[in-house]
Amino acid sequence: MKVAILLPKERSGMSQSLRIDSSLALRLMRIVFLLPSFYAFLSSMAWAEDKAPDSAATMAEFVRDNPSCVDFTDGCSVCTVTDGKIVCSAPRIQCQVKALTCTRP
Repeated sequence: MKVAILLPKERSGMSQSLRIDSSLALRLMRIVFLLPSFYAFLSSMAWAEDKAPDSAATMAEFVRDNPSCVDFTDGCSVCTVTDGKIVCSAPRIQCQVKALTCTRP
């Protein structure tokens, strides 16, 4: 199957056509539509990698500063300290992260 694109001629009333093979047209469409989402995905991954260590460091600091606290939360997930390790539940959907607070001293 061939795809024809009509291009106007500059000075005459006739138009010329540029024929593109359908497989080439499909490849071009994939590139045009998938590249922006690919770059958006990469940038969101880079942003997530930048933010993850901050929260882990903050939790470790919170546990260090509050040694008697067994359970704490940030409003999205509940964390427990067992044997010096922090174990957290999965975050709730559409939650707003708040300051860490001790729920069970």
